Amino acid sequence: MSRLYTKRKSIFIAGTAILGATVAVLDWLSKTFSLKVPFPLLIVLRFDVIGIPAAMAYFLFGPLSGVIACLVAFLSISFRNPFSGFLKSLAELATIVGAFLILRVRSPPVLHKYKKIFAGISSVALRVVIMAVVNVLLLPVFLSSFYTTETVIALLPVFCIFNAIQGVISIAGGFLVYEAIMLRLPSLRADRTETKKTI
Repeated sequence: MSRLYTKRKSIFIAGTAILGATVAVLDWLSKTFSLKVPFPLLIVLRFDVIGIPAAMAYFLFGPLSGVIACLVAFLSISFRNPFSGFLKSLAELATIVGAFLILRVRSPPVLHKYKKIFAGISSVALRVVIMAVVNVLLLPVFLSSFYTTETVIALLPVFCIFNAIQGVISIAGGFLVYEAIMLRLPSLRADRTETKKTI
């Protein structure tokens, strides 16, 4: 059991480190080469793909790995803008938590069609709700020169649409890459199952 635990711990550390680094690299590449796509309804909002490796971290290595990936996103973005880093990391964390609420049930398996659909709906819904509340509470405080409470409330449908689309990008992208990895490296799935049974 000790050897198996050590192996699993090593895989967790290595995998989380790789995906966390991927989050940071994608963030800086997106910023440096202007790869983020503006949202047509409000161009200050931009779509990106850094939520995909964060979701993958959760799918592959569990909730703690996903939280660490979100923390890396916060730290990476905070070098430029701490408030934006907080909002982005919170949004991606809400996406992961929403999926966790469904995927924590062991049966059926994660890759089951309907389970993925419900997990996607849950993750997007939780992201939209949490970010709507946070936007109303914090934007008038930290960006008072741009937003009043009335302005934020008026723009709330736009924020919700943006977060719904970005949530779909993160969770669907994470699922697609996770499925591809599981198809090519089924030993990862077997290793996770064996570890749970042993411990």
